[in-house]
Amino acid sequence: MRLILTSLDGSLLDLESNSYGAARQALAALERRSIPLVLYSLRTRAQLEHVRQQLRLEHPFICEDGSALYVPEHYFPAGILDEQWQHQPPYYVRALGLPYSRLRSILQQVRQESNLDLVGFGDWTASELAAATGIPIEEAERAQQREYSEIFSYSGDPELLREAFARQEATLTQHLLQVRQLDLAGPPQKWYLTGWLQPPEPGLLPGEQAVRLLLDCYQRHLGTVKALGIGCSPADAAFLRWMQEKVVLPSPIADSLWSEAQPEWRLAQLPGPEGWNEVVLMWLEETDHGDE
Repeated sequence: MRLILTSLDGSLLDLESNSYGAARQALAALERRSIPLVLYSLRTRAQLEHVRQQLRLEHPFICEDGSALYVPEHYFPAGILDEQWQHQPPYYVRALGLPYSRLRSILQQVRQESNLDLVGFGDWTASELAAATGIPIEEAERAQQREYSEIFSYSGDPELLREAFARQEATLTQHLLQVRQLDLAGPPQKWYLTGWLQPPEPGLLPGEQAVRLLLDCYQRHLGTVKALGIGCSPADAAFLRWMQEKVVLPSPIADSLWSEAQPEWRLAQLPGPEGWNEVVLMWLEETDHGDE
């Protein structure tokens, strides 16, 4: 079987307009062939559900940087998902990240004990967040429906921040914290905080576990998977490493991802949905006479 796993911002969605219009031809081609299109994003479940509704997608998705994997009910036959999956209609959910309430508590501890000026999405009203970020209030409300991650602003020394979270991590039992810069814009700089219920295996990025779990489900259901991965940011390394074909789209932050590339990775010519469209159509042409 064939499968595409893609990031959204700067890949399938244009960074400025948030539109997927330039990728319509490739999206239609995937729908005609019934090829699963799986979304991997730092966005929340509510945000991804909104995008999936627009794209008419009914496939699994991975949200909040690999913190949770959602599979629609009746998507896989009985026996594919084990007892570690929770039935939360209309999905089966595999939660890998610390709950949002725990992350908010950790953020508060860092703020108090280290005397750092940290302002998270949970500290704003939806109207305040929309005004501060320039996004529509409806999208701000979806962005605030966080379950396994927090975004916060901080303008100080990055090393002081990392040291403060490292001290918090040392107090946790079998849990891992990850905090990283989201972009180079600012001030204030935006940071992304996630926590993991169990540390990943040695050599693996925290978000990779969700990708591996999903690929295993497809393989046990339908056999060998020919997977295309498309990304444009450092976070996308978590899934690109597990794809048979790996394509990086040009973007303002693609260099950070490309620095991790292996020889078999490819760099697309065009950025955003235009490049996404071209990459997918080319891949379909190359694989249409395979095992389908």
